[in-house]
Amino acid sequence: MSAVEQTKPSDFEESFGCNRDPAYGIADVVAMTGISAFTIRYYDKCGFFPNLHRDKRGVRSFSEADVAQLHLVEALRKSGLSIEGIQYFVRLCKRGATTRAERLSILRAQETVLEYQREELDESLKRLHAATVDLEAECRSKRPEVL
Repeated sequence: MSAVEQTKPSDFEESFGCNRDPAYGIADVVAMTGISAFTIRYYDKCGFFPNLHRDKRGVRSFSEADVAQLHLVEALRKSGLSIEGIQYFVRLCKRGATTRAERLSILRAQETVLEYQREELDESLKRLHAATVDLEAECRSKRPEVL
């Protein structure tokens, strides 16, 4: 039995029911996710894939669980969570079920951040749309500009 098979699945892996068998090279993961190889390597150096398999030459091999973790990390990153915040979240995942409430709190907080950002973007989009409509009307009537 390999070291990968002997490690206990993290709470993250159990909750998503992902396969833990290493199956994908970094090029495969890039093609699957659209996330650059540079970013994936950086995330690995940050410790976001604690169970990532490497062969004798150090070549990374990703499991379905690692790819699912990458998607979550990318979502957290896009929500504005810092690298340190994501590292903390991953450490909580490694500690298992006893940290579920704290992880849930982090995820809910990031959802709130994204909801606020969406509202702000919606408001900006409305203003831009109104300005576009006004400018198009001015172009049709050839009126002087008014700001």
